[in-house]
Amino acid sequence: MAKIMRIVADTQIPIAPPIRLMGARLVHTGATTCDIYDEADSSKTAACKKIALSTADTYIFKDDVNMPRDGIVFTKGMHVDWTAGEVFLTFPDEYTDV
Repeated sequence: MAKIMRIVADTQIPIAPPIRLMGARLVHTGATTCDIYDEADSSKTAACKKIALSTADTYIFKDDVNMPRDGIVFTKGMHVDWTAGEVFLTFPDEYTDV
């Protein structure tokens, strides 16, 4: 099984690195974006951006990430730069603090 975390604000994920992310989905009724960084703080360094999600008000209202089978590993930490809507992150079941 997997664990799902719902994000509705800028968030530093409270899991000690390395963090394995298995999935990400952005849902909103209009245009918005969400970026996920491999960072231990909210610096938002362009080189540390691992995932960029976006929705448009003229298309379907969700964006999913196509993940590799083993997920994406964040070695420094994980910062979610949220704009609007809901972000759902999927983590492996072994994370107890999700």
